[in-house]
Amino acid sequence: MTRKPVVLNPGRRAFLAGTATLPTLWLAGCGGTQSDLPTAPPVGNPTPPPAMPLNGPRGLHVSLTGDAASSRAVTWFTDGTEAGPSLLEFDTVTPAMSASDIQTMPMAVQAEGSADATPGVEAYTHRASVEVLDPSLPFRYRVGDGESWSDVRVVQPTPSGNWRFTLFGDHGITERAALVNRQVLNTPTDLLLIAGDLSYANGNQPVWDQWFGSVEPLLSERVTMTAPGNHEEEDDGGNTFKNRFTHPGRNTFYSFDYNRVHFMVSTAGALINDGTLPEELLTIETDLALAAARRAAGEIDFICVLQHFTIWTDQEGRAPANPSLVLLEENILVRYGVDVVLCGHDHVYQRSVPMAFGIPNPLGYVQMMVGTGGQSVRLFEPTIQSWSAKEFIGTGYAIFDVEGRTMRGQYIGTAPTGLGDDVRQNPTDDFQVVDSFEIQAKDMIACRACALPPRNAEALLANYDATAAHTRQRNAHALAHCA
Repeated sequence: MTRKPVVLNPGRRAFLAGTATLPTLWLAGCGGTQSDLPTAPPVGNPTPPPAMPLNGPRGLHVSLTGDAASSRAVTWFTDGTEAGPSLLEFDTVTPAMSASDIQTMPMAVQAEGSADATPGVEAYTHRASVEVLDPSLPFRYRVGDGESWSDVRVVQPTPSGNWRFTLFGDHGITERAALVNRQVLNTPTDLLLIAGDLSYANGNQPVWDQWFGSVEPLLSERVTMTAPGNHEEEDDGGNTFKNRFTHPGRNTFYSFDYNRVHFMVSTAGALINDGTLPEELLTIETDLALAAARRAAGEIDFICVLQHFTIWTDQEGRAPANPSLVLLEENILVRYGVDVVLCGHDHVYQRSVPMAFGIPNPLGYVQMMVGTGGQSVRLFEPTIQSWSAKEFIGTGYAIFDVEGRTMRGQYIGTAPTGLGDDVRQNPTDDFQVVDSFEIQAKDMIACRACALPPRNAEALLANYDATAAHTRQRNAHALAHCA
């Protein structure tokens, strides 16, 4: 049931926001100012995940369902067989507020969201999407049922100028994953992207609660957008992922803008058994065609695709990939001039030069394979292909600083104690800058050349039966080679 927001303290709200007019609300789900890239702050021993409360909100995470500057979606969980109210209270943080004020001062607005049974456990998933009071000020919030409340969390505002995002995939609940949690938590960033294979529950649903407990300090104060991976398909065909996260549209494939960067999030066939891949391919085509037209018109600077599966890989044992889907997807990526493909899946780090169809191409895209979030550490094939610019074996994450029409990136990683099978999974805490690079926005001639009309279903799906069959073969091969 949808209810109108309740103004808890209209006088205080008018003082903080400078207006007595309530924002529009709709119901559905710490950044930080920019600084120089860190010189690998010490990590130390990972902190174990906090014990999950028997009652009260847990697993808080913040995402986007609307405009990145003016909206926030909050998702959380409660235990039990009854949902209770889904209440989100929120306000702003002003410079004069102390840490105690942030936690204790009354909130200006309360909104009621929705709740659905969480798959596989006696719990409920709650979500609410709201428009912030002042996009220039930090967003503080708490969630609860009116009696039991979470602590107050703070999400930094979306920067209007330079900004930063962080990427990793293939996370899990290992000691290596805890190291990545600590490291990323100590790294100021505005947006976090996770490229699939998040919890590795593989059908054991309580593992999801353990994973959310381990990442709550990070995800509750950083806007986080995720793509589903092949291990999410193991959780009731991806239904757990669809329930536990709040994203735009269909929740598994969607797009959003963050300032002047357009992100298209794809399943890359990871959830092929849910029957939505034909719709997704058509959505990708039309979305990227529109993005290319907007870029040619000067509205955005970069087009990025986030997905779990790699396009090309040199990880040992992963080849061959999926030629039918890869060929179709690359045809779309190159046609509309995608700048960067952000992915995981393979538990190594590998960055490509600008490439297309498996060979270096200055007009192609850069692939960033960051499947090093902590689940395991894999090896490379003996021969590295010509498109590869940098490879690394270990655990880590990537940072991207977007400064106008330049995207400056670094990969921060820690090598294992050795490469042998007996020691490769043993992490160290010596995170270092492993790779540094720049990606420049395309010039106007290239942008205009990519501003092409979208093709219809007849053209895109002419070979769909083969694409679907090869995708299922690839997914089975991927699971057979997981560690």
